[in-house]
This record gives sequence, structure tokens and C-alpha cells, in this order.
Amino acid sequence: MDWNKIKEWNYVIDAVASEYHKKFQMVELKDIKQSLYQWFYEHPNKVEEWEKIGDKDAKNLIYRSLRNHALDYCQEWKANTSGYETSDLYYYEAGLVEALLPSVLRGEINVGHKLDLGGVKGTSAPAEGGNLMAMMIEIDYAYWKLSKEDRKILFLRHAESLEYKLIADTLELGSEDTARMRQRRALNRLIRRLGGFKPYNDVDLEKHNENHSDGEKQPAKTESKTE
Repeated sequence: MDWNKIKEWNYVIDAVASEYHKKFQMVELKDIKQSLYQWFYEHPNKVEEWEKIGDKDAKNLIYRSLRNHALDYCQEWKANTSGYETSDLYYYEAGLVEALLPSVLRGEINVGHKLDLGGVKGTSAPAEGGNLMAMMIEIDYAYWKLSKEDRKILFLRHAESLEYKLIADTLELGSEDTARMRQRRALNRLIRRLGGFKPYNDVDLEKHNENHSDGEKQPAKTESKTE
């Protein structure tokens, strides 16, 4: 990929590298930056396609992918230097957190063993050996690290089981959609407090080819004329 094209995104690379250097101070800032530059070389088609849809959308998509890549790189670096495998890491799924939140927010942490989590995604055992009480304690700790606004909307939704319309009226948010969006954002911030989402496998897009596989160009379509 052309170096000049990558330089256009230097400000995003700098921002993401600084963000993850603060979270993983044992990883050199320059090493994180280098890994982000490498992402651009490995995803030229994806960058090209995203740039076609507009600067704002391209920035959001590239920023998301770089954050995912930085998290993956830093966690792997930390695992290698600390003597464990990245497969040992546990990530809280949104469905699991939402299933545990009612009991956590109602102060019922000691009833974790009675909860039925059958069918809930993300219930595989964490580092504590699948101990639901340990998981609930971690969620409670992370909850109190959130802002007052985030805690309030999570409490109304998960502890008091209010519908989004009533939450919108209570918090004067204007609409159910706004309440739903605020709750989802608060939940995402809670999950990030718990360690963040699991990095996804980010592969490049296939290069779009306007020709057929046999090398012949596709004939242009013609409209039939009517008398």
C-alpha cells in the first residue's frame, strides 16, 4: 500500500496507539504504532473501499479496526512476556452481563449458584473456574466505576425491569429509541470496564474484479426497444 495513503491516517494511528499504550504501559508506544502501520499494509482493499464511502464513515470504520488490532497486539505481547496464552483470557459477552446484572444490582450476589443461564451466550468458565459469584463481584466492581448517568439507566432497566418508554419518561430522554441507545452504550462501557470485547478476526476484503474469471469483460446490458 502507498505510504502517502497511510500518512493520511496518521492522526488516527497516533490516537489509537496512545490510547492502548496507556492501557498496556508495558508495550512500547512505537511498537503499537508499527503494528497499526502493518494493519494498513495487510488491508489495502478494505481501506480503499471504506474511503469511497466518505471521510467520516471511513474514519469510524478504520478507527474501530485499529482499536481491535491494537487490543489484540497488546494482549498477545502481554501474554508472551507474562508466560500465559491469550486463549486463557476471558471476555464477558453482553448477553451474560445482562443476565447477571439484575441479581448484581439488587444485591443478590450470593444467589449466583441458583441462576439459570442455560442458552445465554458467553457462560464458559472464566479464570475463577466458572464461579458465578466471582463473575458477579467483578460486574459489581465495574458498575461502580461507571458514571452516575450510566449507573442510573442500567439500574432502571436491569434492577427495576422498566420498559424503555418508562425509562425515557423518568430520565426525560424524549423517546424509547434514545433510552434504548443510552442503555446499550452504558452496557458497552460496563463491558469495557470488565476488560473489553473479544478482538475479532479482521481480514482484508477481496479485490473487486469487473472481469470474468476467463478474462473476458462482462458485456454491457442493452434494453430492448418496443415499437
